[in-house]
Amino acid sequence: MTRSPYNLAVTLSLAQEEFAKQSPQSMAEKSGCSYDAATKSFTVTYLTQNYTVTYPDGRVTNAENKEADFTTAILILHYLTGASGEELTNNWISFKELQGGAIYIQAFQKRAINPLVQVFGKKPESLVAAAQQFAAPPADFGDVSCIIPVLPRIPILFILWQGDDEFPPSGTILFDRNANTYLHTEDFAHLASMTVYALIKTFKK
Repeated sequence: MTRSPYNLAVTLSLAQEEFAKQSPQSMAEKSGCSYDAATKSFTVTYLTQNYTVTYPDGRVTNAENKEADFTTAILILHYLTGASGEELTNNWISFKELQGGAIYIQAFQKRAINPLVQVFGKKPESLVAAAQQFAAPPADFGDVSCIIPVLPRIPILFILWQGDDEFPPSGTILFDRNANTYLHTEDFAHLASMTVYALIKTFKK
């Protein structure tokens, strides 16, 4: 998933092809998403917004029946086709601990962690306020933390440390130990970054 619209279109097409090969009932069961056999469509909750995914063509639309952007559509389709149905462990790991995470760690730091700290680091309580818009319960990590249910079986943990006179604010983003049984690591890089920017957008309203 690069920023090139052409490459994103190709990636979306490939994701739709893979989606069409899968059993809708199996995808619904493993992903925790509902499937309506009468309308041949899934309802997928992504960052508290409901998206409709028609089967077998894989068209992804929002509540206003508008086409989802490329990256959102790709992530939702990858989630439906890749979901394992594995139970969440409630044990958290870093991005680097995901499969091949070390390859993407610099980009992940730049696109997800740095913006999180830059916007919320000096006022960490504002993260909790922003996260409430995404049905995120507070967690007991760092100075401030919250767990955002980004997709039905993909929670992401955001942690901030406020810092002091000696150390600047810092933060991290963690994933369930079974995360890779639902999405590939590159997808998590995009998913975390998009969630951070959704939080920032909410904070700046």
